[in-house]
Amino acid sequence: MPSITHENQDALNAIITIELAQNDYMPKVNSKLKEYRQKAQIKGFRPGKVPMGLIKRKFGTALLVEQVNEMVGENMNNYFNDNKIKVLGQPIAIEDEKVVLSINKPADYTFRFELGLAPEFELKGLSTENLLTFYDIEVSDEELNTELDNVRRKFSGGFEDNVTDIQEEDMLSISLHELNENAEIKENGVVKEETFLALRDVKDAELKDNLLSATIDDSFDVNIFKLEEKPEEHIRKHVLGIEEDVEINESFRLSIKEIKRVKKAEMNEDLYNKVFAEQGITTEEAFKDKIKAEIYNNYKQSSLNHYSNLVFDFLVEENEMDFPEDFLKKWLKSSQDDIKDEFFEGDDFKNFLKNLKWSLIREKIAEQFSVNVEYKDVEEMTRGEILRYFNYQIPAYGEMMDGMLEKILSDKKEVNRRFEMLMDQKVLENAAENMGKDMTPVSKEEFEKHVDAYNESKKPVVAEQETAEEKAEVIEEA
Repeated sequence: MPSITHENQDALNAIITIELAQNDYMPKVNSKLKEYRQKAQIKGFRPGKVPMGLIKRKFGTALLVEQVNEMVGENMNNYFNDNKIKVLGQPIAIEDEKVVLSINKPADYTFRFELGLAPEFELKGLSTENLLTFYDIEVSDEELNTELDNVRRKFSGGFEDNVTDIQEEDMLSISLHELNENAEIKENGVVKEETFLALRDVKDAELKDNLLSATIDDSFDVNIFKLEEKPEEHIRKHVLGIEEDVEINESFRLSIKEIKRVKKAEMNEDLYNKVFAEQGITTEEAFKDKIKAEIYNNYKQSSLNHYSNLVFDFLVEENEMDFPEDFLKKWLKSSQDDIKDEFFEGDDFKNFLKNLKWSLIREKIAEQFSVNVEYKDVEEMTRGEILRYFNYQIPAYGEMMDGMLEKILSDKKEVNRRFEMLMDQKVLENAAENMGKDMTPVSKEEFEKHVDAYNESKKPVVAEQETAEEKAEVIEEA
């Protein structure tokens, strides 16, 4: 068995020494050589009859290096686990010119490595006595009525007849005629006799105001490529129905042919049962209360998300800890070619350390509350992402879903990313349940202003933090 010892240089740095005798690794090397001899296909020799000397010359040193590295890594990890040593990053080999790995001269080897140690700390700040602002978003009558209108349109039975005024939710049937340089209809120009335009998609604010005050047969000259918030290729193909290489002027005359307004479903039990099946809603008041509760629950989730950000900031601020910075800088530079000295001079490295600190705090919270993420959790998260992408128009289970899940989760990086997201989510949920909440009633608009201000305060470090998070993920994986 290899002999392993370690010596702490200080609280955050150590040296580990591994002594490997020939008897530790050579039996496995010789076994591998025999396997290679049986399988090797070398010109002039029958399979299994290649001289061992030739096998050693061709493969021996590579197999020895592979076996030594494997034994060093495996025994080192076992030593860390058995002795509860938490390291940051990966050990850095201390080069020794005397150590030469060769199948021709196998020897007893001694390897030394630098270690960066995770700091010891007691988790602070996780207490209901520490109050953080929790925004309790109130549902206004206007928001309730807007959502009721949306629901009634969604379950409508067609369109209203003889509509002459225009409202923001309407769809317009329009014609489009290309104009010449004199703002007159161009002879042999592009014409689209009928296409549809949703008011909500109109990009130009002035045009939208004009349309909202217009009626059937009114006309407006417009820049066709500013009509909707869509790329030029979309306008050409889906609005005008022309090929990409057709030359056109940007000016078109838009004429209103028809106003199509969805007929709202009646407020009755038929609607209540369609929206909330088998929930026994029979009155308009109960239906409105249910809709309001659904809106409130959605708002509450937004509040929880923001509150989780505050918990994260608070815990990172409360838990001061030192890191083996010189070791981490050396390790990052040796393990990643894109790391330059500039990374350590600004906010990049500070954010890297901040995310490293959070990973250690997260580990403490996960241990305290027995938080765990399993592969099935990652799978269900991904299933939900796929369903939302297809607007729940595909089966949640079956061959189609299985194929997409397999494709996405075959990428180890994607699995790790989702694992990290779920672990953060679960840890923050547990932390939030055990933190004090200063309940502050606000309107939706007020809440959005608070969140915008919070995001704005974080903006200068967002770009750097993305880089830092990538580096911290490498440490997590290690």
